[in-house]
Amino acid sequence: MLNTTRLRILREVAQRGTIIAAAEALYLTPPAVSHQLKVLEAEVGVPLLARTPRSIRLTDAGMRLVEHAETILAECEAAVADVVAVAGEVTGHLRLSTFQTAAQSFALPAVADLLQRYPMLDIVVEELEPARALPALKAGRIDIALSHEWDFVPLPKDVGIDRYDLLAEPIVVLLPPGHPLADGPVRLKDLAEERWCVALESAASRQAVKRIAQSAGFEPRIVLESNYFRAIGSAVEAGLGVGVAPLMTDLRGLDIVLQPLIEPSMSRRIFAAVRRGSGGIPATRAVLDALAAVAGTLGPEGLPEFRP
Repeated sequence: MLNTTRLRILREVAQRGTIIAAAEALYLTPPAVSHQLKVLEAEVGVPLLARTPRSIRLTDAGMRLVEHAETILAECEAAVADVVAVAGEVTGHLRLSTFQTAAQSFALPAVADLLQRYPMLDIVVEELEPARALPALKAGRIDIALSHEWDFVPLPKDVGIDRYDLLAEPIVVLLPPGHPLADGPVRLKDLAEERWCVALESAASRQAVKRIAQSAGFEPRIVLESNYFRAIGSAVEAGLGVGVAPLMTDLRGLDIVLQPLIEPSMSRRIFAAVRRGSGGIPATRAVLDALAAVAGTLGPEGLPEFRP
């Protein structure tokens, strides 16, 4: 019989590319990961990894087993959900990851309400950037991950997770007071000659800005890089340049102007993700429903009213 822990380890190695990275994600040592993989190879009777002194890759058989592992692990999650649902009680320990904007706008109020309604439910909230949250979810470190996807930078489909869309948040332009474009909606092409304050190269927001700028025929002239939108707002306030940010970003206290971005407009979609098959667990379902309910109160389409 195949061991699900070893299947999860194999999947992590396939996704992360190295034993060291997989070990870090699973809170194991590299020797422990190597040992479990060797045992898995002995169980199936064929080589799953092609090893060289400097690298490792999955064989065709290894890749095929990863495909089966996705189905097997999802069926295990669904089996647990089905059994736990028989009792129908919202109890147990659940780990939720969120990012700052989601935490402030709807996640923390949803959790507070849940803890009042279900005293036997134990929820631990961890702040985790989306780039780290989904891998942590699949590795079993958290149970529900709040994440987002920007327009023009679609996330690759992951058969190992189930996704629940919560809201679409407009992206707005940040301008210093007195800027010539501060009186109304801003067309992207009108920012071609501006200096830009943007996120780091690896961030989805940076990639989105770069792609829409290229589609408008220019390369943004970058003067500041930060993964904190408030830092970007501070740079705009200081007059370094312009920037963009999601509408719900906490920019209170900054002397800047927010205007809608048009031609093209842009948004990011905030969603909750769970391991495939686990959404039927009563505690998980209760958290997902609470997140959706509070997100839905932010406006007619899950959004706050826009005020320039």
